[in-house]
Amino acid sequence: MIQNKTYYIKNQIFTSELLKTYISKFWLNVFSPLVKDEIKHLMILCKIQYSDESNTYKTLGPLRRVEHKDLDLFIDYLTSRLGILIESYEPNSVSKIIFTYVVRKGEITTSDRVLLQDLSNKDLPFHEFNKIKLPISMNPADYGTLLLSNLMDGFTRFISTTNKRIFQIDVSLDQKINKVTILGTSDLKWIDTKINDSCFKREIGKATLYFFDGELILQKQQLNAKTFRKLKH
Repeated sequence: MIQNKTYYIKNQIFTSELLKTYISKFWLNVFSPLVKDEIKHLMILCKIQYSDESNTYKTLGPLRRVEHKDLDLFIDYLTSRLGILIESYEPNSVSKIIFTYVVRKGEITTSDRVLLQDLSNKDLPFHEFNKIKLPISMNPADYGTLLLSNLMDGFTRFISTTNKRIFQIDVSLDQKINKVTILGTSDLKWIDTKINDSCFKREIGKATLYFFDGELILQKQQLNAKTFRKLKH
């Protein structure tokens, strides 16, 4: 499912040349062995960890889909994104480069390749459930305007509103589980569980949805089992 490849670096200043080196290593070490027998693509993002005391992680860009032949395109995309980040932040030394990815069969589309030239940050993604658009996020602030935040017994309760709906979001103290309810006539409820910084699962109705950087990567549906009939002897 979701996999990680981490490269440890000895506190070097993060430059485009350094990034290019490790993207090429990832292609050689990880991607090349995957495509020996059939065409596959990756859903992939790249993060760095700074060497300072905060151990801060920074994602270089939104999730993108790439084929093995897209190495140069992916390098150009991430190095261009790095240039934007360096303009906003002081250059820092890094201790890790982490590639988080999902392997998929088949080719990518022309639209996917166009996104490799889009250096903007993507808008908040949504998915639809029972004709209701729900934010793909565990951040209560992404549900609209925050009306209140109260510390309860074992969780923090947030109330957020849009023009149409009011959301009650109960967030566990470790911020790993959200219990969300749409208040009012629908009374729709679901549970979001954090898997890691890039991925969470949403249990809603009879479905379990897995999201990776805002993209639906897996959906499991609970099926009703048929009742068994006794056989006549």
